Amino acid sequence: WQSHPYYSDTALVKAINMMKISVRQATVAAALLLSTSADAFVPATTQTTHATTTTSLNIFGGLKGAFSNDDSLGAAKNEGLSNGPRYNENVTVNGKAVPKAVVDQKISQVCASARVKVPYNCQNGDCGTCMVKINGRQAKACVSKVPAGKCAITTL
Repeated sequence: WQSHPYYSDTALVKAINMMKISVRQATVAAALLLSTSADAFVPATTQTTHATTTTSLNIFGGLKGAFSNDDSLGAAKNEGLSNGPRYNENVTVNGKAVPKAVVDQKISQVCASARVKVPYNCQNGDCGTCMVKINGRQAKACVSKVPAGKCAITTL
């Protein structure tokens, strides 16, 4: 078969001679190569589908809806003060009106909002450094609170 003109110059014959394989093995290899079309050696194109992957371990899969809102409860309420803060418009510091002073707000905060400096040391009411007069009576500014009625604060 090697004397056939078609096979004499092919790379197959040269490869067979280099590998020193038997004539029977060469015949089988040639038959296989010649019987298959050239398309058999081209990789087939396949459609690949991309699966969506996630990095979630799904450890708490049963708790998926545990922190979601319950629609049967209705609209969420504002959890702040229900009617807003109670303002006292009758607060003055050294004769200067303080707008929007809140009832039960510390006197020290009211004085700071009026830009009146009051000396402090302990912030607990122990030392007496922050003494002021509220409606004529002495009180400690760091612990005293704004009353609901008239409040005239005078620094000492």
